[in-house]
Amino acid sequence: MSQNPNQPRPFDVVLGSQIPTPSDAAVLGGLPGVKQRLASTAPQNRIAALKEALQYGDEGLDLVIQALQNEVTQVRWAAYSLLGQRQEPRIKQALHEYNPYGICREQSESIF
Repeated sequence: MSQNPNQPRPFDVVLGSQIPTPSDAAVLGGLPGVKQRLASTAPQNRIAALKEALQYGDEGLDLVIQALQNEVTQVRWAAYSLLGQRQEPRIKQALHEYNPYGICREQSESIF
């Protein structure tokens, strides 16, 4: 059986540096790879990681829910968009509690 030397093998690992990973680069796979891309400084890498996270069950959903609190507006909205079509009770609750304006609930209630 011939193997393609350009394809990753089961135990291959790619380590990154402080330089942002290009969006088309090969990186560590699975949930660890998703977490690594969520730590990227490039918003498009974080958004791509959120889309991939949905393939990893509850742990992946937790990462997308956590992204509702991300400091980057585009990442927050991407997480909201990905979760908006889901029907699970915990996701509906997270979306209900999500505040896209960054005002705590007590402050917003006192305004009105």
